[in-house]
Amino acid sequence: MNRYLIGIDTGGTFTDGVLLDYANREVISAAKSLTTRKDLKQGVIKVLQKLTIPIDCNIKLVGISSTLATNSIAEEKARKVALLLIGYKPALVKNYGLESDFATTDLTYIKGGHNAQGTQIEPLDKAAVRKWISDKKDLVDAVAVSGYFSPLNPTHEKQAFDIISEESGLPVVMGHQLSTKLNSVKRAATASINASLVPVMQDFLQSVSYSIKELKIEAPIMVVRGDGTLMPYEEALQKPVESVLSGPAASAIGGKFLSSDINKSLVIDMGSTTTDMALVENSRVVVSESGAKVGDTETAVEAASIRTISLGCDSRIELTNNTMKPVIGPDRVRALSQISSYYPYIKETLKELEKNNFQKLKSLHDLEFWHLHQPLDEHSLNQLDQQQKAIIEEIREPQQLSLLIDKFHVCHPEHLKMHELIRQGFVECSFLNSTDLLHSNGNISLWDKEAADIATTAFSKLFNLSTKELIEKVFDALEDRLIEEVLLFMAGSATNKSDMPGRIDGKWGRWLLKEILYHHSDLLSLDMTSKIPIIGSGAPARHFMKDAARLINTKCYLPKYSEVANAVGAVSGSVSETREAIVFIRDDGEHYTYQLKYNSQTENYDTYEKACEAAEAKAHVLAREATLKAGSNDPYTEVKKHVEGSLTRFTARSAGNPKISEYVETINS
Repeated sequence: MNRYLIGIDTGGTFTDGVLLDYANREVISAAKSLTTRKDLKQGVIKVLQKLTIPIDCNIKLVGISSTLATNSIAEEKARKVALLLIGYKPALVKNYGLESDFATTDLTYIKGGHNAQGTQIEPLDKAAVRKWISDKKDLVDAVAVSGYFSPLNPTHEKQAFDIISEESGLPVVMGHQLSTKLNSVKRAATASINASLVPVMQDFLQSVSYSIKELKIEAPIMVVRGDGTLMPYEEALQKPVESVLSGPAASAIGGKFLSSDINKSLVIDMGSTTTDMALVENSRVVVSESGAKVGDTETAVEAASIRTISLGCDSRIELTNNTMKPVIGPDRVRALSQISSYYPYIKETLKELEKNNFQKLKSLHDLEFWHLHQPLDEHSLNQLDQQQKAIIEEIREPQQLSLLIDKFHVCHPEHLKMHELIRQGFVECSFLNSTDLLHSNGNISLWDKEAADIATTAFSKLFNLSTKELIEKVFDALEDRLIEEVLLFMAGSATNKSDMPGRIDGKWGRWLLKEILYHHSDLLSLDMTSKIPIIGSGAPARHFMKDAARLINTKCYLPKYSEVANAVGAVSGSVSETREAIVFIRDDGEHYTYQLKYNSQTENYDTYEKACEAAEAKAHVLAREATLKAGSNDPYTEVKKHVEGSLTRFTARSAGNPKISEYVETINS
């Protein structure tokens, strides 16, 4: 009997699913469903129901990648967190302007903490901790605790944890459990973000678990980390911050899995909302040394080095009046072809504009429709003024923007004051985008082509262009942007990122890029050649990636099922665990000793060499044992040594393929 795996990816627009025969590297079935952003598990259930799963199918593993963690932070849907800082100096934090780096504004400083040798600076103020949690427990959803130099001595964090757990039922996250790095601000920020995501991830994963069981699928669940590796369901519940960048990392791993004969490549995942780039080498995503960045907050979480740009098939299209140069994104809009499929009267409205050669067409506002995408809770609704409330009532079904402007007697969409509700996803805009253009030129047929044709022609008329000219201009601009981003990402991967601009700037830079793309000069010939191939993933990739690869003189691979590579990556990554052991000097005033610290355990040695030898061996064993326990089959383990001042860190990373059969038996027992 064949053993199958199910991979699921919940993206910003679509939820993808695959049934994978892992041993034969074969996708048996693939499906897509619209992501139900209000209740993600509904999208998961729908895509599972669409998969063709044989009756006698023996499913051994379900893997999930998700934008949940990233989007919860970006959309301000993470839970409220109070951060307790033990031994931190408020004046020092303020003087260096670090208050905004903790990922929460609810900060409280408590006496305690340790020094660089792990020695207690002063006792923990337990009474203050008890009073603090008594005041906070009804005001927040979770608690984070970070002690100064807690990786060297976590005693005060543990004491605070015990008090908080005794006094409340809130989730509590300790900084030393997430990172042993000595950057106290990053560690505290990581703890804050993790605490804010614990309730969110628990709700999602538990709902998915119940849904899978309801569909009679008895299999363990694993979740994709931000570095593309897999972690057990139970670990993801406790450390959801590690799933930041899960979706893009899964796409990179999935693209590599579907292109098995390629060793090193640039995987470009183009979706409806964003395009993500990652380097993959030896079946591993290249990892960022600085840690994952969530919004404006830097964390101590290892994650893939990914460049994400707001460029996709659902990006808004605009043309500058003076140069007729397309501007694509960063706003996302729903395709008119798609929304017309749900609301046929929208196409009728477009047909009215079409009459008499579009004589009724006045502006782009005639082609845009707003509607309430998800209802507002009572608190959010009470924050609105009377006009905003009236607009909400008006757009419970999609309404033409030009009619809204007229009805509410304003001159510009900004005066409707709905921008913040659009940003938060409560109100959705529908307008012409590249998905419509792909329908119009016959490349895809997902939605209503007639609506796309009318909207494309109308947009062209307003700028005195033919539809062919408009489509060529937009798609050329999209490919130009792709090439620019590839150049920036690949050059930045080999250079200190602080030395590189975010965009190719300056007249010389723009001229050089233009010559690489179009060869306008009669005197010079400039070419850019990538030394590695491109693997395209995501549904739009097949329409744009080949031309992009041609412009940088490299091969482009578009493997079968590349449109669901992210779901493939949700189960094709390796199971991996990382463990660390650190060695540092302890000075008791009379002589030096060398202390080895691992998993909150401590050992003392007379010489540095003996301590390092023991630390390397211990890290190796811990990582391998953890990976085997997580469900790996004969993992490979490597240990790296880093000297950080007086501290020496041994980081062991162990990784192997999922041990599918025995892992299932272990989980079910």
